[in-house]
Amino acid sequence: MMDQLSMFDLMRTPATILPVDPYGEVIRGQIDHILTLPHPRMAWPLASIEIHQHTDERWMWAVNMAGGGYRVGEKWGKFADSRDDATHYAAKEVLTQCERVQDPNSIGISKAQLHQIEAWAEVIASDPARAHLMELENVA
Repeated sequence: MMDQLSMFDLMRTPATILPVDPYGEVIRGQIDHILTLPHPRMAWPLASIEIHQHTDERWMWAVNMAGGGYRVGEKWGKFADSRDDATHYAAKEVLTQCERVQDPNSIGISKAQLHQIEAWAEVIASDPARAHLMELENVA
């Protein structure tokens, strides 16, 4: 799969990826932003992205897909300078996970649902600011 670059990709600061800290913290309270692609029948979403601002003003992210994933926190060492950059990198991580899926049934989703997750993540990766506006519309 070939990545299509947009002019906004040039304006992104590189992500800071640190080694995983096995004793590091994850957010146990309220997460700043959660973008969700609901599952049509199950209690868990098809995919979700968690974005949270760290105490040092950087932004952290975490992704979940088909019921599997991890909670946002400094433990994972994934940081970006802005909320939109973190959202972009999280969506790219979801797309990478989608590429690795050889048999969607093995993770409890259909091929159509895998394509739905890919389309959702591509929209978020291409315009993270718009994704956060959609998040606010869904809450209201």
